[in-house]
Amino acid sequence: MRRPTDPAAGLLSEEADDVFSALADRTRRRVLVRLADRPDDAGAVARDLGVSRQAVAKHLRVLTESGLVSARADRRRQVHAVRPDRIREISDLLGAVSRGWDRRLAQVKERAEAADRAESAERTEPADRTEPADRGGGAEPGGRAEPGGA
Repeated sequence: MRRPTDPAAGLLSEEADDVFSALADRTRRRVLVRLADRPDDAGAVARDLGVSRQAVAKHLRVLTESGLVSARADRRRQVHAVRPDRIREISDLLGAVSRGWDRRLAQVKERAEAADRAESAERTEPADRTEPADRGGGAEPGGRAEPGGA
């Protein structure tokens, strides 16, 4: 998977489809984890995982075609190994998507905190402000208006 400048383009490519299809199967993920520990042939991986050699061979073919695993001849057997460069590419691609979500979540958090601060500020302001006294309106000290005005 080549590193596209746009993470969405990388995630939407046919090459990404192959990788994610390969990773969608639990047994293939188990094979990948096992090979990350130690490169080996299909028979050894099958014994370690308790799966038939034929099933492991099928899963190794899918993993190899997706580029996650490489195979090399070693005497009379095929030794399979995880390709760390490909795992890193996928990790980088998903990391770019993750960073985009982190930015969006940080913006949501900022807006929510700003709204909380504004709401708190409104609650701490005095609720009923007293209006200035009416000067010269003719009210008596008890608050009743004098008959006849002034």
